[in-house]
Amino acid sequence: MFQSLSSLNLHFDPLLPVWGIIALAIACVLVLAFSLFNQSYKGLIWRFIALLVFLVWLAGPIILKNHREILPQTILMVMDQSESMSIGKRTEIANQALQQLQDKIPANTRVKIINLHNISQQGTQLFQALQKATNEIPASQLGGIVLITDGQVHDVPKEFPKFLTLPNKKTIPLYALLPASKEQTDRNLKIIHAPAYTIVGKEAKIQLQVNDTGDAHEKSAHLTIVQEDKQPITMEVPVGKPETITVPVMHTGKNLIGLSVSPLKDEITAINNHQTLYINGIRDKLRVLLVSSSPNQGERTWRSLLKSDPSVDLVHFTILRSGEQNENIPDSELALIPFPINELFMQKIDQFDLIILDNFENRFALPPYYIASIANYVKNGGGLLLIAGPEYASQFSLQNSPLRSILPATVSSSKDVINQEFKPELTELGKKHPITHDLDRNNTQWGSWFRHLKANHTKGQILMQAPNQSPLLILNHVDKGRIALLLSDQIWLWSKGTNQNGPQAELLRRLSHWLMKEPELEEERLSAFIKDQKLTIELHTLENDVGNKEFTVTSPSGTLQPIQLIMHQNGKATATLSTKEEGLWKITNGNLTAYAASQSTDPIEMTELAVTGQKLAPLLDNYGRIYWLGDEPNQLKVPGIKIVKKDKASNTASSMEFPERVTYTSTKQSIHHILSPWLALILGLGSIFMAWYKESFS
Repeated sequence: MFQSLSSLNLHFDPLLPVWGIIALAIACVLVLAFSLFNQSYKGLIWRFIALLVFLVWLAGPIILKNHREILPQTILMVMDQSESMSIGKRTEIANQALQQLQDKIPANTRVKIINLHNISQQGTQLFQALQKATNEIPASQLGGIVLITDGQVHDVPKEFPKFLTLPNKKTIPLYALLPASKEQTDRNLKIIHAPAYTIVGKEAKIQLQVNDTGDAHEKSAHLTIVQEDKQPITMEVPVGKPETITVPVMHTGKNLIGLSVSPLKDEITAINNHQTLYINGIRDKLRVLLVSSSPNQGERTWRSLLKSDPSVDLVHFTILRSGEQNENIPDSELALIPFPINELFMQKIDQFDLIILDNFENRFALPPYYIASIANYVKNGGGLLLIAGPEYASQFSLQNSPLRSILPATVSSSKDVINQEFKPELTELGKKHPITHDLDRNNTQWGSWFRHLKANHTKGQILMQAPNQSPLLILNHVDKGRIALLLSDQIWLWSKGTNQNGPQAELLRRLSHWLMKEPELEEERLSAFIKDQKLTIELHTLENDVGNKEFTVTSPSGTLQPIQLIMHQNGKATATLSTKEEGLWKITNGNLTAYAASQSTDPIEMTELAVTGQKLAPLLDNYGRIYWLGDEPNQLKVPGIKIVKKDKASNTASSMEFPERVTYTSTKQSIHHILSPWLALILGLGSIFMAWYKESFS
């Protein structure tokens, strides 16, 4: 392929000054003239030689000369800056070693430094970062790799990686510098398996293992189990073998469990002797009884919502006739069964977590003692939800039954049934309550309802209201149980897309779970967590001020410290506290209690913390070497760096050897005539002289 001279980056060397070029040109003209007009043949040969010399110089070929420069080879240094490198003086030793290595770099060699952070929560992925870095360096320039790490690498390949193998099948030298003087002694507690969820009242099985490294030879260790308010339990477990323990799950929501193992003599750190984990307590099956006294649009909404939740076991009845009715209908023609009143409301009522009475009108359906059984069920800890329509203001209303004593609101007469379009809205309390506090967070208007009941007497918490401030959704605590009353039977409209939708499914879901005492929906809720050695306390409350509430923080060592929370908007108060102790922290004000424990952002990284060469040794024994730097930053044994002129570097105790990588690059191209201008001038003029001499004196 030919390339025009204009497209090349060429440099013309000034081999002949301008006057010389002019002289050559004049000489050429003279030779031509002399050859044309001189008829003598005595100097013909010399004239021909002169003419040939000048023609070769003027029109002859040229030589393109490449000027090359040797490129420096690259030594790649990987600085491990993962969490485990923060133990002791490792970071200081690593930084000092890097500085000394940079001072020892030979001429025509450059260093590329890669800082490695464990951000994947999968431990130190050193070789993954190494592959990415080597892709950016030409293989012909990569002299070798130096790893400054504690040896806790979690992606060491079983075979030498292909990306460190050159096309000629030769390998790139790989060295590791460890910030210690020898293998370190350490004990760690590792959680092999723990369930994420366990049924409340059952025991969770946790599989763990205690491991010792270094010179330790103990066969067993003491394991301490701390679980919130329970007394600590200590037991003996084997070292180096998996062990399964059981802990009870005491309540719904997060159950915090702290595990710690006795320290090992002369171990480097006790950080990894502790582990904390959360196990979510769940109910086996949420049994819900839904009773409608007549078919209506809302019961389908309730049924769809409850049946879509796999954790809910729904029992649904729609009453079309009372148990006492007897119309003398033959059994072969009777499609409906009598309502099993005694079984549901006397024998098995305590088995339900929630009872929903939807537009329930007690038209001889339930005798008074069954209604009284529902009231006792609520007082003993059950949940009851009433969806009220026009029937709530009739003579068969539940207001006129033994249930009246626990109802949060009453309606005087049918005149208080308001049939007009309105849009529900949250009360100031509703904007704070966990059930409704963020239902209108997008500031979108809810769809209209067309009927509600005007209550004349209320008790409890009003979360939603009609525009005239008439209560719409009321909650109340009754002894050990809870009750909720929705004074409208129009919520089903939000599922039909009429006008605009509303948060129907989320509202009903939260309402149901609040009645079933879901911890995340409690009005007064205290929580805490630890991150980056900082304890954060959060209080969710319906009160406007928490200045009179003093909380006490108990550290793992038993130290008590009072702390005052700062109130924010929407019923949230917070406080922060610096923490250094490992273990279980307790926060309480007497009524509310929360627990917290520090957890590593990368549990894999913080399990094994001893400086070790065992993980890298299988790879480096054949393709490099491990160097121990020492325990003190000012007394390091940093190996030297040598560039050797052979294909494979040798392993020596004093120096890291890297094979010389000679790579050239073209810096410029210059044009040279095949015949030097000075030589052409001498030969040309000499030939002219000889021609003149022959023709003049022969």
